[in-house]
Order: sequence, then structure tokens, then C-alpha cells
Amino acid sequence: MIPLDNTHVRQQVQDSLLNNDGMEALRAKGRNGDPEALREVARQFESMFVHQMFKQMRATNEVFGKDSLFSSEESKFHKEMLDQQMSLELTKGRGLGLAEMLYQQMERAYGDKLKPQKAESMDTSRLERQSNLSVPTAPVTGGKAPLTNSPAEFVERIRPHAVKAAEQLGVAPQALIAQAALETGWGQHVIHTGSGSNSHNLFNIKADGRWEGDRINVSTIEYRHGLPQVERADFRRYDNYEQSFADYVQFLQDSPRYQDALKAGNDAERYVEGLQDAGYATDPAYAEKLKTLMRTEPLMTVVRNDAPNPNDA
Repeated sequence: MIPLDNTHVRQQVQDSLLNNDGMEALRAKGRNGDPEALREVARQFESMFVHQMFKQMRATNEVFGKDSLFSSEESKFHKEMLDQQMSLELTKGRGLGLAEMLYQQMERAYGDKLKPQKAESMDTSRLERQSNLSVPTAPVTGGKAPLTNSPAEFVERIRPHAVKAAEQLGVAPQALIAQAALETGWGQHVIHTGSGSNSHNLFNIKADGRWEGDRINVSTIEYRHGLPQVERADFRRYDNYEQSFADYVQFLQDSPRYQDALKAGNDAERYVEGLQDAGYATDPAYAEKLKTLMRTEPLMTVVRNDAPNPNDA
């Protein structure tokens, strides 16, 4: 097993919270008098506050479990993924109320310096944009729920579909499993409807104007100018995991921008680097996170099982 060193991965994520480009984007909104600037600052503050709260609790617990068999760089990486998802769930919608309180305070202090919103012109432009797209199925509001109880169980459940899809794409199956693991937190945060119906969307592919099937609207973390923020978006909904993998294959094969990634073949690291370069995700550390996941024991097991047996030669 390859030794893990996630320090650089965590540092990239931490640095992005106060990235100069991201902060400048917020400042620009303020300078332009954008009314949404205050609300966005409030949302960002609440999200960062909750994330820091989880980090502080983890740091406290690490003092007592420093010599534990379960305390490792690998487990810390998994916990960090879980903390990010929990922060997202706690701050979606109305959140904890902290963002709203902060927004109201800033509005009283700075609201007179912002431009009034032009609701009529905004609505008209939105309708004009939508008129050029196919009419999508109305989304239902949803959340996220667990699929399996452990990383090993998650890998075992989706492995046959991943192997089949990898053969169709001509790439390494562990890269696909790692991507599904990252997008769903090892299956702990698969998109579901509010009533608990599974979306089977393992790759968090969004439902844009080209998608004519069912969709679910949930909160998600996106990186804008290097700064993470909570947004809501529509995601595709499938009947089973086989459809999820099949759509993933078609999604990549039909898009010219992913062709360089597909040329990586069985070089899993080159493949995930190609996905990030092509813009599959907005997370600037997306490829590094996938590489780290591919070095974990559940994914290394996949590599060992798929390796050719010299006795068969």
C-alpha cells in the first residue's frame, strides 16, 4: 500500500477558503453595488463557521485518540470529506439562522449603498434564456442519505458496474470507483428525494437543459473563483446504478472536452487529472482528492484483484 500524505490536499482546501481571487470576487460585487453581495458574504461566513466548528471538535478528539489504531491519515481524510458534507447539510436552506442574522445586520449598515434589484428585467432575461432550452421535468426537493455502511461495502456494491463502464471508456475502474466515492462520501451522501427515494446518481451529474428525465434539487458546494460556496442545483435521477454508470459513460463520450482524459487509458492518475483539466468539477483539489482515494485500502484491493495473474500466462 502506498503511504498516504494528505497534508498538501488539506492545505489546498483550507487555502481556497481565503483565496485572494475568491475574496476579490466578493469585493467586486460590493464595489458594484450588487444587492446579492451581502447575502453571499453571510452564507459564506455561516458555512465557514460550521466547517471550522467541526474541525475544532475533530482536533479536540484527536488529543484523546492520538495513539489509536483508528487514527491515521486515511481516516482523517475520510472524516474531512464527511465534515464537508455535514457542513453543507446544516447550512442549506435557512441553515442555522446565523447567515440570516448577519445579513440583516449588514443590510442595516450597508443596504443604502447597494443598487435596488431590477426584478422585472431579471425575470425577462431568465425567461428568454429558458425559451432556448428544452422544457425540463419539474424537479423535486431532496437531500442526501447513506447507501452503505462502510467504504469496503460501497466498493463491493458498485464494482461490477464500474468495471463494465471502465471497459467501455477504456480507462482504469479504480478511477471511476474513486470518483463515485468522492462525489458521495463513500456512499454516505447519495442524493435522495425528500420522501427517501434514491436518485442512484453516483457521479453527481447535473440536470441541465439537455436532460429530459427526472431531477432532484439539492444543496451543493461549488467553487467560484477558488472560494467554496453553497448553492442549489438540479441533479439527474436514475432508476438504478447501472443507469448511473451508463449515463456517465455517455456523458464523457459525447463531450469533446473529455477526450484527452479518455486517452489516458489505464493510467488512473492521468485520467483524473484530465477530468479536472476539462472542468468536470469546480473544486481545485479534485484530482488530488481522487488520487488520495485511489491509494486507500478499498481501492488498492480493486487494483490487486484486477492485476493479471502470472500463473495464467
